[in-house]
Amino acid sequence: MSAGRTLQERVTVVRGELPCPGVRVGRVAAYEFDIPEGRYVRPGAGRRQRAFLLLDESVQLHQPVVFGPERAGWWYIDLVGIRESGDTVRVADHYVDFVVGPPGLPYRVLDLHELGEALTSGRLTARQVADVLAAAQAFADKHLQGEGHHGPHWPDFPPAALSAVREVEIPRL
Repeated sequence: MSAGRTLQERVTVVRGELPCPGVRVGRVAAYEFDIPEGRYVRPGAGRRQRAFLLLDESVQLHQPVVFGPERAGWWYIDLVGIRESGDTVRVADHYVDFVVGPPGLPYRVLDLHELGEALTSGRLTARQVADVLAAAQAFADKHLQGEGHHGPHWPDFPPAALSAVREVEIPRL
């Protein structure tokens, strides 16, 4: 391995109870899973979905193969809890989501009501909800808005950090 390159590690990403094959390079990871038969998949997209994790930002991103042709290339971002233990990365949905299309279109923030329900039902603590809200703001500020951002392009979206795992081959479990 040449100087300046970060070691690629094989990991298992656990989404709920589903183990998925993945790789981690530095503080970003990628993993893949198959969309179940019977569920809509955009023609030509295939059933394999690749997702990315910004491990220090509590962010999961993917370009859903289940989005229709008019949204091909759009991104779905989940705010998530991430726990790493050796070569296992556990991901838990923290309810707040973003949908990001091409620059020039507004991004959308979704499911804040689900975050509120998670708080009132006890699924998340007040501290966890505060962390999710802080992560949502940090994500928007860093990648979508930027300080004083008024240009036609996102400041860092898709995040440059994804380049480390965008095209890597992910071995099967």
